[in-house]
Amino acid sequence: MKKKLIAAACMLALGSTAYAGESEVKDRHGFYSYIGIHQLDLDVARETNERVGGNFGLGWAFNKNWQIEGLYNYTDDAFNSAVGARTDIETYGLDVMYNDTNWFGSTQTHPFVKVGYGKHEDKYDVYHEDFEDEFYKVGLGIQHFANDNVFMRVGLDFLDSGERGDDKNAYFNIGYFFGETVRAGAAPKVEPKEEAKDSDGDGVLDADDRCPGTPAGAAVDAYGCALDSDGDGVADYKDACPNTEAGAQVDEKGCKIQPKEEVVVDMRLNFAVDKYAIKPEMVSEIAKVAEFLRQYPDVNAQIQGHTDSTGSNKYNQGLSERRANSVKDYLINNFGIDASRLSAVGYGEERPIADNATEEGRALNRRAEAHAETMK
Repeated sequence: MKKKLIAAACMLALGSTAYAGESEVKDRHGFYSYIGIHQLDLDVARETNERVGGNFGLGWAFNKNWQIEGLYNYTDDAFNSAVGARTDIETYGLDVMYNDTNWFGSTQTHPFVKVGYGKHEDKYDVYHEDFEDEFYKVGLGIQHFANDNVFMRVGLDFLDSGERGDDKNAYFNIGYFFGETVRAGAAPKVEPKEEAKDSDGDGVLDADDRCPGTPAGAAVDAYGCALDSDGDGVADYKDACPNTEAGAQVDEKGCKIQPKEEVVVDMRLNFAVDKYAIKPEMVSEIAKVAEFLRQYPDVNAQIQGHTDSTGSNKYNQGLSERRANSVKDYLINNFGIDASRLSAVGYGEERPIADNATEEGRALNRRAEAHAETMK
């Protein structure tokens, strides 16, 4: 077995040139595992013969120099002459390892030293009680990376078991490194950059565009929002009335909205009791309304009918509506006013303008009026 381990050390030495042309390893970090064989040479005080066994371990490399690992060795069928029985020996341990990557001038092949702690458990055949003892460890060896992942090592550990004596353990391992190897001059990992986009084609990249979806050709500011030069709340590209003065009320096209006021067209129509027909002397008054509507072609008018308090509320409501409609129809039929510009409503006796207790007051209340909205 010792000859085999020496041969393994020679293989490591010969393999040290395998990566001579590769760039230097600047660092290693990550998880690894290994399996191997060993020869456990127990102190003579144990009266147990040397035996070959198998082992495996799991470890973590903090960098190219420092590692920590846990291991398990199984040595079977050793004979203890003191008790006259065979025993299987299980060994557990935890080691801290230092790799001297400058010793050989190669980061692929280098010596290492380690210290650790562990336990032996002797598993005797029947009729013998199992035995357990602990030890402290110092070890040294050589480790070689065949490539960035596969490695081999050969080493010798010295185990101090106190009163149980000093043991030795020679071993050869083959392992696999799952972590990351960083080499000198290696190109840094660069995540592929996502191509910058300007989805709405306004000249502002999507990452900076606060107003995505701006229509093609619209002038925008540095944030991709459509310009509103006159500050009326309507973007320039859809502003039909640019340069509106500050504070002006505008419509959806950006044009100034003229405030409206309601005016009563001076039309003096007073009806006889319980009458709604248009008499000849009323025509000149109705003509005033027609003239007003021709002067303001965008203005609509509402014809309002009223009554005095004579009669029931229900009858007066109907009478007021008939008076309003008679004036509306006369404007349409005799003055050619578009029907869409006129509406008629009756208010019955609800809105008197004079005292219904007198005949003169009641005459004034039997009336029709024209109301229109005009721009100020």
